[in-house]
Amino acid sequence: ADNCRKLLTEMAGISADQRGARFVTVMALSDPQGNVEVVEGVLSGNITETFYGSQGFGYDPIFSVAEVGKTLAEMSLTEKNQISHRARALQQAKELLKCRLLSASSSGRSAAR
Repeated sequence: ADNCRKLLTEMAGISADQRGARFVTVMALSDPQGNVEVVEGVLSGNITETFYGSQGFGYDPIFSVAEVGKTLAEMSLTEKNQISHRARALQQAKELLKCRLLSASSSGRSAAR
């Protein structure tokens, strides 16, 4: 809560159209051959002028998600986990792993070596 208060104090007087923010998660996947692929999940939003909601942690009470119309702290854990930057990155990582496993099995190689 202290970091939220500090940020709100620092941003006092800044107009709503200048309060854009985003959370970013980056995941790197590598295989035994040293091939590395990187995926990124982004959740864009705005910093509110006051606290809203009581769920979550960190900046959740002041991070408003436009596509949902509420802060992360106003969402249930289920809602938040469906749209979070972590969930978006993890979904991409899962798809990448799925493609890798399908490719390895169709070529007769083991993807787990």
